[in-house]
Amino acid sequence: MNYSTAIFLINSKVRAVMCTYEAEDKAPRATFKTFDDTIRKGDFVIVPTTTRHNMTVCKVVETDVDVEFDGSACIAWVIGKIDKTAYEKVQEQEAQAIATIKSAEKTKKREELRAAIMADTPELRALTISDATTIPTPVPREI
Repeated sequence: MNYSTAIFLINSKVRAVMCTYEAEDKAPRATFKTFDDTIRKGDFVIVPTTTRHNMTVCKVVETDVDVEFDGSACIAWVIGKIDKTAYEKVQEQEAQAIATIKSAEKTKKREELRAAIMADTPELRALTISDATTIPTPVPREI
């Protein structure tokens, strides 16, 4: 018997979830155990490893999988589910801030260029293709 699967025999609330460390469809998969009934396919979970800080992130590819009680693979516990809600909200707000800043920079540059062009070449105001009503009247320069 694989003793890392014994918990499945004594507690019906333990779930087995299949996870992958890599994004490819044919990437190797590993089974982990958890009491967390909120874990769904597509979630990211922290699992123990023998590298780095002895843990890493995996993506759940299947939930409530069957466990092989006579298999030799050790089934480790999920350390925790990753809640990306706050992270995604911050990313969304940053994207909105950057878009607003870019728009302000574009507007400022356009206004500065327009004012500079009209100050240096007032004859452009007389052209029929010019929209001189939206261009501020240049302040006369002292010589």
